[in-house]
Amino acid sequence: MSEKTPSLEQRLDRLEQGQARLLETLSAIDGRIEILHQEFQRTATTVSRFSLAQESAKLASQRLEGFIGEVRDQLTKVEAVLGKKP
Repeated sequence: MSEKTPSLEQRLDRLEQGQARLLETLSAIDGRIEILHQEFQRTATTVSRFSLAQESAKLASQRLEGFIGEVRDQLTKVEAVLGKKP
C-alpha cells in the first residue's frame, strides 16, 4: 500500500512545489498588472492633456471669431460712412 500511496512527506513536497509555481505565476501577473496600471495612468494623462488642448483651441477660435465679427462691423460702418460722402 505504501508503494501506491505517496507518503505524507511526498504529498507535502508536491504541495510546496505547487505553491512555489503559483507564487511565481502570481508574481509575474502582479508585474504585468503594474505595467498595465502605469500605461493606463500615462494614457489618462495624455487624454486629459488632449482635452485641455482641445478646449483651449475652441476658446481661441471663439475669440478669433469675435474679433473677426468686430472688424467686420467696423468695416461695415466705414463703408456706410464712405458711401454717404459725395
